[in-house]
Amino acid sequence: MTNRAMIAEIAARAGGAVLLQHAGRITGLRTKSGSADMVSAADVASGVAVVSAIAEHIPDSRFVVEESEVYDLAGIARGTLTDTEVWVIDPLDGTTSFVHSYPCWSVSVACLRDGMPVAGAVYNVPADEMVSAEAGAGARLNGSPLCCSGAERLEEALLGTGFPYDRGAPFDRQLRLLERLVRPAHDVRRDGSAAVDLCNVATGRTDGFWETALQPWDMAAGVLIVEESGGRATGFDGKPWSVTTRDIVVANPALHAVLLNAIREVEAG
Repeated sequence: MTNRAMIAEIAARAGGAVLLQHAGRITGLRTKSGSADMVSAADVASGVAVVSAIAEHIPDSRFVVEESEVYDLAGIARGTLTDTEVWVIDPLDGTTSFVHSYPCWSVSVACLRDGMPVAGAVYNVPADEMVSAEAGAGARLNGSPLCCSGAERLEEALLGTGFPYDRGAPFDRQLRLLERLVRPAHDVRRDGSAAVDLCNVATGRTDGFWETALQPWDMAAGVLIVEESGGRATGFDGKPWSVTTRDIVVANPALHAVLLNAIREVEAG
C-alpha cells in the first residue's frame, strides 16, 4: 500500500472517531439545498479531523471538502479539482442516516492526480469497515482483497441506488429509472451513503449501483475501489468517470453493459 493510501485510511479513521463522539448528540443542524440536504456540526468537525490528519503527513496538501467551513477552521489550502494533486473529502456521507441514527454513514477520502483517483478510503463507521484502494494495486476490506460479483443479468442482480435531494424533476427521473430496474432485478437496496453503496459493489454485496446528481466527493474514493475490484464505473453516457460526472453506473463489466442499456432506454423516453 502506498503512503497516500495509508494516509487516506488514517484520515478516514480520524474523521470516523469524531463522528462517533457526535453520534446521538446532533448539534448545529441546518439545511443546504433543501429540507433533505442537511449538514451538522459533526460534518464540519469530522472534516477538520480528516484534513488535519492528512496535513500532518503532507503539509503542502490541497483540499476539496464538501463543507466549506473546514478550510478556515483547519487552516488548510483550498484546492480545485484541476490541481495536479488534490485530496477530495466527504467528512460525513449519509448525514440523513446519521441524524436519524440509521447505521450507515461513512467518511470518504480520495487523493486525485490530474483529476483521477490514485488512492482512496471509505470508512463505514457504524460497521467499523475500512475499504481502501490504490491505483494498480487492488482494493481491500479491512485488509482482505476484494473482487466484485460475476452477475451478468438483471434477473440475478441485487442493485443499490440513492435518491436526489431535489424532489422535483430529478426525483421523478430517478423514480422512472427505479421502476425500470427494480422489476427484473432480485431487489434494490438504498442505505443513504453513495460511498458505501460503491463499496458494496466492490465487495460483491450488491451487483450494481446507479445514482444521479452526485458530487465528486461522494464518488472519488468509491470509484477507485470499484475499479480496483474489477468493476467498471462510468457516467450514464458510458464515458469513464471523471470529476465532471454527476450520474453514475457501476458493476462488473458484463452487468455494467446491461445496466447502461436499461438506463439509456429510460432516458430516451
